[in-house]
Amino acid sequence: MGVLSPAVAVALEPTVDFTPASSFTLSLTSGNPNQDFGVVHVQSDSATGWVLRVRSLRGGVLKHETHTATVPYSLTVDGIQVGSLAGGNEATVMTTTGLTCAAPTGCTFPVRATMMAGDVQGKPSGSYTDTLTFTLVEQ
Repeated sequence: MGVLSPAVAVALEPTVDFTPASSFTLSLTSGNPNQDFGVVHVQSDSATGWVLRVRSLRGGVLKHETHTATVPYSLTVDGIQVGSLAGGNEATVMTTTGLTCAAPTGCTFPVRATMMAGDVQGKPSGSYTDTLTFTLVEQ
């Protein structure tokens, strides 16, 4: 991270920080439409723009901590549907096209997940996890 001073402007390194939600409970009756997964903060002063990407450690499914049960989900960032996370591939979330994230403050975007009721019903109770990794690449 750089600091701006009146005499000299120091370039910011591109940064992205993901803050997961503190808790998340699966709803057996309705699924989980647009539930908060956390927020992602993007900061870059790149004149040529950037691309925000995300990868799911478990390929877009939540896995039970001790059982083989999994629950698939779809992901949105700032209301933008993210492509398939299957296979652990990196999916492009957004680019700077039409988006202004002024340095040094940057932008913070909500990260939300949707699970369908049919995918949640019949699953054992307990903790389910996945790990999301966001990367910011300058163009």
